[in-house]
Amino acid sequence: MNTRIVAAIGVGLLLLLAGCTVPTVDDEGPQPLDDGELGHVDGYEYDDSIDVDTSDGLDEGELEAVTKRAMARIEQDRRLNFEQAVPVEVISREEFQSGSATERSYDALDKQLWRAAFVVGDDSSVDEEFSALYGSSVQGYYTSARGGQIVLVADDPDAVEVDRGTLVHELTHALQDQHFGINRDTATRDERLGWLGLLEGEGNYIMDRYEERCGTEWECIDPVEGGSGASQQSFNEGLYLSIFHPYSDGPQFVHELQEREGWEGVNAAYEDHPTSTAQIIDPDRYPDDPGTDVDIADRSTDAWEPVGEDGPRSEMLGEAGLFAAFWYNGVIDQQQITSASGEYARYNYAHPLTNGWDGDSIVVYEDGDEQAHVFESEWETESDAEEFASGYAELLTGNAAEPIDNRTYQVDEGESFAGAYRLVQNGTTVTIVYAPTVEALDEVHAIEEPVTASVATPSTVSATDSDQTAAAASTGSSDGIATH
Repeated sequence: MNTRIVAAIGVGLLLLLAGCTVPTVDDEGPQPLDDGELGHVDGYEYDDSIDVDTSDGLDEGELEAVTKRAMARIEQDRRLNFEQAVPVEVISREEFQSGSATERSYDALDKQLWRAAFVVGDDSSVDEEFSALYGSSVQGYYTSARGGQIVLVADDPDAVEVDRGTLVHELTHALQDQHFGINRDTATRDERLGWLGLLEGEGNYIMDRYEERCGTEWECIDPVEGGSGASQQSFNEGLYLSIFHPYSDGPQFVHELQEREGWEGVNAAYEDHPTSTAQIIDPDRYPDDPGTDVDIADRSTDAWEPVGEDGPRSEMLGEAGLFAAFWYNGVIDQQQITSASGEYARYNYAHPLTNGWDGDSIVVYEDGDEQAHVFESEWETESDAEEFASGYAELLTGNAAEPIDNRTYQVDEGESFAGAYRLVQNGTTVTIVYAPTVEALDEVHAIEEPVTASVATPSTVSATDSDQTAAAASTGSSDGIATH
């Protein structure tokens, strides 16, 4: 991989691992704040100078002063009052690792989702890949436990190094929680990432605006030195790029919403949040165009049972997930992400192969120990569908798939994504079926005739096309961890 891209991913990973939000319920809570004046928190003004020495870490009194002044500054910028104090607890890294709130288990649907994206194959597992991704670099997180608090993870709890960006980001989560709540029920991972695009997008947007004032309008504590070690970690860049999307494009989404409708418009978005990554990539799609629902007809034989207790469960890769899949597998030029699609965006997720996304769904089938899936996507035009299908054909052949006919491919045993694949475009619909063998493809999902189109050969989208589309697009569960 290009060293510039490695550096960019490493920096992004460090931001992702800086913290997380962990919504929980607890009856015990902190004290309310009586002062309703914006920019004033418990005796600290937003433009105060404070006497702290960060060279040897912060003691308890210094941490309190830094936190309350930051709260006052967030109030002044965001035009919302903190309703109650935000306690900051410091725990050791050993304590965090022994009971990490970010841990979760992954099932057959997760496995097949990332297989369909050609991001995690048979030589690894989704659990292993996410564990390696999160690693041991979390610096802190916000939790709604005990009424809301920030937990900082320190190698030496007696000398806490506070990254000012992490603190501001997590305090923004506290403000969101006090006014709007930080958790939403979501049906798919893409809807979850759409919600996080607002939640985490605002966290990074307020953090960025705060940083812009440091050294000019405001006196700030020094940034924490170091942090380059994240770029040396081994992790799955495809998974990373997918879950980092809210922190990359979310700030630009919030910025454009705030420019268009003011902070009242941002407040209103918590009642009617974005429900797809497509809306975060292209803010002009919010709120009226999240994409269409894709229902996959069950055409399996009795041998194959859909996964799900009350009928087939489904998941969604979404526009950002598909972009990450194509980028990770080299179908999209890796330089693509370095041209951020807005003033506050980190990476560029807009590309001709995925810009026409209008919805997708994946369902999983099991026959004993064997698994299969059907992945179906809808596109705004037939041309968009054809372009995506050609890109997916290139994705297949790039992963050792050999064409058997103009819509069937096979990957030999021993390869990471071994099995049979059928790829069919029919109008604006592209249907991809995976099964262990070619013979099993029809058993999993029989073809509905007549098929008006199929895919013969892959094609490559040029970097010039990519740049033009990125420029145009710039105007327009949960795996995700809420982070700075």
